[in-house]
Amino acid sequence: MRTVPPSLLFPTLVFALAATAVGVALVQPQAALALMPALVALMLVFLFYEAPLLAVGLLIACYGLALDIQLDELSERGAGTVGTLGAAVVKVVPFAIAAMLVLRYGFAPAFNLPFLAFTLVAVISIVVLPIGRVSTKAEMVRSFIGSTAPFVIALAAAPRSFWSSLCKGVVLVPLISAVGGLLTTVVGFYSAFDNNWRFQGLHSPPFLAGFCTTAIFAATLEYLRTWRTRWLMLGAAVLVVLLASQARAPLIAVSVFLVVIFVFSGRRIFPTRRKVDLLAAGLLPALVLIGPVLMFAADRLFGLGGGDVNLSGRDVIWPIFMDAIESRPLFGYGLGAGARIIDPDDPSVRLIQSNAAHNEYLRLSVDAGIVGCALIFTSILAWVWIGTRRAPAADRFVLRAAVFAALIHSGFDNTLIASTAVIQFTWFGAALARIRMERRGAAPDAALRAAMAHRAPAR
Repeated sequence: MRTVPPSLLFPTLVFALAATAVGVALVQPQAALALMPALVALMLVFLFYEAPLLAVGLLIACYGLALDIQLDELSERGAGTVGTLGAAVVKVVPFAIAAMLVLRYGFAPAFNLPFLAFTLVAVISIVVLPIGRVSTKAEMVRSFIGSTAPFVIALAAAPRSFWSSLCKGVVLVPLISAVGGLLTTVVGFYSAFDNNWRFQGLHSPPFLAGFCTTAIFAATLEYLRTWRTRWLMLGAAVLVVLLASQARAPLIAVSVFLVVIFVFSGRRIFPTRRKVDLLAAGLLPALVLIGPVLMFAADRLFGLGGGDVNLSGRDVIWPIFMDAIESRPLFGYGLGAGARIIDPDDPSVRLIQSNAAHNEYLRLSVDAGIVGCALIFTSILAWVWIGTRRAPAADRFVLRAAVFAALIHSGFDNTLIASTAVIQFTWFGAALARIRMERRGAAPDAALRAAMAHRAPAR
């Protein structure tokens, strides 16, 4: 029995869909118009199925172009409900990519501990805690989708080229946002600076800085793996964007990460000669180039202006969350509760214009209790630690340093529920998957060398 060759499968399906659309248009023009969006979406599904690397570009473009924020901007300008659509798209895209990969390649051969931890917390929230919840079941489901979106792509198997492209592509997300923000400022659509003159690109300053954090993790990993100068240059460009955003918590996380990499990496990971060369040939030029940006950000970053350091409302919000945790410390109020325990009419909350905790330990302790919060963060740490046990030295050291910095960052920002989390933990998952693929590819080579050595005649 003959089948269509794989190389002709996609063109054949596209031709069949196009012919069907033309036929329907001739007979029922109105029905054709109604079916057109579905047909286009179906063709895109086939396209990504045949070329999975395009899905990497889709993910990078969605988050680099700030699809949720920019569609919100269109909504405010009178374009209907596109803002809600954008928020849904950035959460659904990772699930769509994961589903496409699972259909083609199956599930990943490794436990996804954070996804399992969030699933267990969701079950406890929805089934076991009918009393004391402050969120509806629909809100809990939405919170579950938003919480697991950063980890869902890691559930799927994929070729090494897919994971490698994803590891490298995340470096471009903040740079796309920065360049796009400058362009939209020129045309007058969206300002690259907020009201306090903090650089935000196409995002907001905290979001852009969150993407910068992951980009610096990724650029450092690629540099230590390949020693190619372009990763230093891209990392430096991202650092400039991070400083211009004036976001303190991401800068603290990045500073801790870079100090750990530079000081505690051994000679096998980061040779002393390269460190000296980097300091001698890179530090002084970098200070000259970054100096103006650093001075621009110094007042907010270091409180050099002489006034009190602005805590972005954390001094107002954190006591409210701590009081809620004291009321139900073990299992919390259910997923999504962290967004509902704050009274929006509270004068203090209206003054700071935010109800976010800016602390994932507090938010998750309200949602899932101290037990659930500990389970989630322990699962993330174990996921990275176990996944890097037999990794090359550079991968193991960088990924463990990165998760350590990410855990510090979680104490001062929302790092698991925002769109920045999708890029960050998708990168962790991609890096772990690449390690598995490389180890699997190296195993046959090692076995072949052992067999040849065994067969070699004794001398």
